[in-house]
Amino acid sequence: DGSPGELRECPQLSLSVRQTSRLETLMTAMDSKMKKQVRIQEVQELIAKFGEKYLTEDLTSYCYKIWDELGRKRTIDITRGQKDIWASAVVLVIARLNFLFDKKNNKNYISMDSVYEYFGTKRGAVGLRAAEIEKACKISIGHEGLCSQSISDELTFVELPNGMVLTKAMAKKAGII
Repeated sequence: DGSPGELRECPQLSLSVRQTSRLETLMTAMDSKMKKQVRIQEVQELIAKFGEKYLTEDLTSYCYKIWDELGRKRTIDITRGQKDIWASAVVLVIARLNFLFDKKNNKNYISMDSVYEYFGTKRGAVGLRAAEIEKACKISIGHEGLCSQSISDELTFVELPNGMVLTKAMAKKAGII
């Protein structure tokens, strides 16, 4: 009775099976959120390092924007898979949207191979993840906010009241919008 080392039951601290189950669920949810936050931070750091070496400030900010959006999605589990593949895929999506793989017409040209080599990833895995990102975020060519304004304007169409269809860039140049 009350001697050191003796285990005693404490009714105030005992948990029912239901309470234990709820506690385990809560702990798992907290663990999942922590994993997600850690992954968000890890991939942001990888993107930042790549951006310093190869991208402009704007392009890097587009990468962050996609990654932040993915972090808020419930339909996609960013804790699954390798962080290098996630970072590489985010960069690939932004590079495609901004035509960075076009050697002739882009002062910010980077090769696909430089992306894969930098992150130590393979084309197939990154391509699949990039397609998954584009689908989850409903990204299309000229996506407003993920590419330069000039690219977005050239690839966005507006219909005038008379039924004529122009690119947004043409409409701006003509003073219509």
